Amino acid sequence: MSGGKLSYSLNYDTMRTILQFIFLLLLPVFVNAQNINWEDVSSSYEFPAGLKLFEGSVDGNPGFSGWYFEVDMNQPDIAIRPYLISGTEQVDDFSGQVGAYGAINGGFFTTGGASVSSVVYPGQVLARNLISVNRTVEGVTQTYPVIRPVFALNNDRSLAAEWVYHHTYNFEDIFIYDEPLQYECDDPDPLPVPIKADGYQYEDIAYGLGGGPMLIKDGEIAFTYCEGIWWGSGVALDVNRPRTAVGYTQDNKVIMLVVNSLKIEDLPALMLELGCYEAINLDGGGSTAMAVGNISIYDQNRAVPSILAVVHTDSLNIPAIPTYENFIDTGDEGVTSQGNWSTTSNDGYFGSPSMLHELASHDEYYEFPLNMPFAGEYEIYGWWTSHENRAADTPHFITHADGVTEIAVNQSIAGSMWNLIGTFQFNATPDENVRITAGATTNQYVVADAIRVVSYDPQFAVNNITHIDPVDDIAVPQGTSIEDALSLLSKHTTITDSFNQQYEVELEWSSEDYDGDTPGNYNALGIFELPEGVEQTDPPTPLEVNASITVEEGTNTVEMPEPFVNLYPNPNDGRFILEGDVDGIHQVRIFSLDGRLISEQDVQGLFNVEINLQSHTRGIYMLRMSGNQYNRVHRIVIR
Repeated sequence: MSGGKLSYSLNYDTMRTILQFIFLLLLPVFVNAQNINWEDVSSSYEFPAGLKLFEGSVDGNPGFSGWYFEVDMNQPDIAIRPYLISGTEQVDDFSGQVGAYGAINGGFFTTGGASVSSVVYPGQVLARNLISVNRTVEGVTQTYPVIRPVFALNNDRSLAAEWVYHHTYNFEDIFIYDEPLQYECDDPDPLPVPIKADGYQYEDIAYGLGGGPMLIKDGEIAFTYCEGIWWGSGVALDVNRPRTAVGYTQDNKVIMLVVNSLKIEDLPALMLELGCYEAINLDGGGSTAMAVGNISIYDQNRAVPSILAVVHTDSLNIPAIPTYENFIDTGDEGVTSQGNWSTTSNDGYFGSPSMLHELASHDEYYEFPLNMPFAGEYEIYGWWTSHENRAADTPHFITHADGVTEIAVNQSIAGSMWNLIGTFQFNATPDENVRITAGATTNQYVVADAIRVVSYDPQFAVNNITHIDPVDDIAVPQGTSIEDALSLLSKHTTITDSFNQQYEVELEWSSEDYDGDTPGNYNALGIFELPEGVEQTDPPTPLEVNASITVEEGTNTVEMPEPFVNLYPNPNDGRFILEGDVDGIHQVRIFSLDGRLISEQDVQGLFNVEINLQSHTRGIYMLRMSGNQYNRVHRIVIR
């Protein structure tokens, strides 16, 4: 340096690199669905029937690149499913390890590799979408409950993109909602936590992968960026970044997309242009990646904990339904502890909060009694909240039929999901338990959270009642007789058994304190009988539902409850039974998803009619029933 000026020189190659970089910066970055040219490049690969790969380019913009898989789910030997591992892997390595035909990166995750997007396996929730986020608006930091989407493969191979909320980490507590919570961007007011009554249980999901925001729903753009509270996150609205998305078409084809540069607000139009009927965004930015087998098509050298893979149908590996399953949490009766345990500040615990202890000895412990119902073989799973300060060798002592086995568990990874600790024989004696101790040797803390016990032994296959649907309360005008009031209550309810089968049962109502001449609230009790083949539990479950009858002063109208209507079996091969009991003529019409009328007929009174769609192709259809008493649309599936 001399005279206050900086002296330097550049060689030719360096100058050329800088000029090329500047040129790329000046290239047009705007991309929309209409100006991407897609070319089928499947012939370059050895793909099975039903799988195609398309490569995208934009005229005048050599800096853009994009690809998408098209997976035809009408082909019986091909399917899609998510995978989640403990830790992280590059997408191409991950895809190769699971034997996938191809894969894209999955949902969002923390810096420690813990998924914060749903990963659902048959009967299991390995990870769940965030159920709340913290945001600072006008200088105030608050917690906002959120409902976010999941892309799902259902048990019948149909596809869906649904807004879901995990009320717990239990599979039966995945609930679908018709829409997300109605936030605005930078909303200063958190909304209440969703309640089950406002949604319905997602019973037929086999596999699910979470992400967001929703891009397309029911054939229309439904970009719920503000509603899902993606504002204030790393998912910037108007920034060109790599993107990953997944959707499906009306003819049951999955679209798995990656692009190297796109604004997320332009992603819905692109997925719609590719024919998607429903679609969601997945983790983008540095996580965006695609592989064919174990060969990378596009990546940015970032390892991920989850992928969405294209696999042979055999790889769906839908497991046998457990004949016995039990969850034991830190707050449950009979669980004991010793030492200075404290609750963690980490979210993602199972039910009761995770309990934390500094490294110490085996004398500081949490002990979970197993209370096996019968002697036999059981799988033992553990749940914990992971953090880099957790021990990589947290001791788990399992007392079983053959003695005591110590297993060291790495709690610095794979948090907020069930991890298999081992399979053991048990004698079903009172001394059998799992003890988690503070006697680790790595990092700073150990965690005690929850234990899951599973068996597939046929001796446990007892078909018990597991759930009773509630019924609606009613209001009646003053002067209504008890007979008239009870007749307005629901005539049926739905029960679920331990095989996840549902039954409509008739209710017989009574009310001991009802007085139709005096305004107020009165309790009504509806009792029912168990269907044939369903057994009572031990201890017995009351075979009853409760409802409230409100006698309103000065009213002269009665709010009529929705009548009983049932559609079954759904899904099946095209022969459905529609039954119910309605007043007056009601029209039943069947539509395809593109709005074509397939059939129509009228029903009235007590009816039981067959709907035969066996001549139509497999897929999703809509049944609309309308009249003076019942107006609702049901989704029916031909498989």
